[in-house]
Amino acid sequence: MPDTSAPIDPRREWLRHLARVGADHGAFERLDPRHFALMVEEEAETLVLSFDRVERLWQRGAEGMPLGFEAVPAHEVSFLSVMSVGRTWFRSPEVEAMLAGLAADGFFSSFQQVVILATGPDCGHAAARAAALVPGARVLLSRPAAAVSATYAPFENRFRADRRADPDTPPPLPAEALAQADQTTILFDPRDARDAAQAALFHAPVTTRVALPLGGEAISRAMSTAEAIVPLTRHLIRGPLEAKTTRAILRPVLRADPAYRARLSNRH
Repeated sequence: MPDTSAPIDPRREWLRHLARVGADHGAFERLDPRHFALMVEEEAETLVLSFDRVERLWQRGAEGMPLGFEAVPAHEVSFLSVMSVGRTWFRSPEVEAMLAGLAADGFFSSFQQVVILATGPDCGHAAARAAALVPGARVLLSRPAAAVSATYAPFENRFRADRRADPDTPPPLPAEALAQADQTTILFDPRDARDAAQAALFHAPVTTRVALPLGGEAISRAMSTAEAIVPLTRHLIRGPLEAKTTRAILRPVLRADPAYRARLSNRH
C-alpha cells in the first residue's frame, strides 16, 4: 500500500521542540504573529541575549536552535533569544514591552555580565537598540545595520521598502544606544561598500570593528556555528574580545565555508 502519512513539517517540529525546551528549562512564548522568545534559566552569573531570524532555524527542524544557544551547556549561562519571522527589525510593541519590562524589573541587572549577540542587518540593529536597556553589556554583532532611513543611511539601497516602517525612529539609533556598552565588536566585510559604511556608523566608545575581507554572508554563517560562537562567547564573558582573537577564532570556520573559499579563489 502507498505511504499516505503526511510529511514531517520542519516548522511544526521546530515549534514543538522549542516549546519542550521552554517548558523544561524556562519559557517559550509567541509574543505576536511574527516574534517568539525562548528563555533558558540557569543559576548563572551571565546572561546571553540574542536576536535571530526564524527562517534560519526552522529549516533544520528540532536542530535549529537560536544563535548563542550552544553557550548554555558550554558555559552554564542563562539564555534569552528573541526571534522574528521575516525582516521586522523587531519593531513590535510586544517585543519592546517585553524587553523594557525585563529591564524595569531588574532582570538584566541581576546578572553580573550580559552578552548580546546578533547576525545580519536587522537582528544587529535590534540587538544594538536593546543594548540601551542593558548598561555594561558586551556586544558582538555580525554585519549589522546601524541605520536604514535615507536621512541616516543615504547609501543604503537594500532596505528601501522597510523605510516605511521607520526602524530608525524613535532615537537613539543603535550607534548611540551602544554608548553604555562595556564593549562592542562589529564584524564586517570591507569589500562590501554598504557593509563598511554601516560599520562606520557604529561610533560609540569602546567599539572595535573587525574587518573580514571577502567574508560576505559567510561571516554570519561562521558566527552561527558552535565552533565559533562557543569560544567567542567565552572570551566575551571573561573580558574584552580583541580583534586578533576574533579573527583567529573565525578564520578556520570561514575557510571551511565553500562560498568563502570560492570568493578567495576568484579574487583579483
